Amino acid sequence: MKAVIELASFSEFNETHQSFLDQLMESVGIVLNTIAATMRTEGLLKQSQLLTQELQARQTELTRKQQELHATNEELQEKAQLLENEKKQVEGKNIEIEMARRAVEEKAEQLALTSKYKSEFLANMSHELRTPLNSLLILSKLLSDNAQGNLNDKQVEFAKTINSAGPTSSTSSTTSSICRRSSPAR
Repeated sequence: MKAVIELASFSEFNETHQSFLDQLMESVGIVLNTIAATMRTEGLLKQSQLLTQELQARQTELTRKQQELHATNEELQEKAQLLENEKKQVEGKNIEIEMARRAVEEKAEQLALTSKYKSEFLANMSHELRTPLNSLLILSKLLSDNAQGNLNDKQVEFAKTINSAGPTSSTSSTTSSICRRSSPAR
């Protein structure tokens, strides 16, 4: 053993890390062996040709491995670029979703406000219509009774038609009681 390299990580090494370290270990080993071989060649002139051939073979292997590493590095860069593009697309979609959510909230608020105004308007209009309608029903009841006898049959029939067009339950009994109170004594 010529050297020891100790590596630490906050998380467990995954297969990609382990593979990279295995490849890196070989490269570091090759470099250390090359340095040792170079030192021996200076001291041992007789073995220099053999060691030079061996060094060339190792350099060829190192070049091949460097080319493989370069190709792997390019693949990783392409994948990183794809991931970056996907991340941007997701961020764009998230922005669109947030804008749509806000628009829906605004529409819901507008709808609630419109519904409130509509309810208030209908309540006011109901009251505004009920008062003159009740008065009209009371008047038509009084006219249909023809207590003074000053209306002809056709006029009494018209008054009865108007009175029968109104509500028949509580309004009718209320109208009758009001009519009795307001009709002149015979």
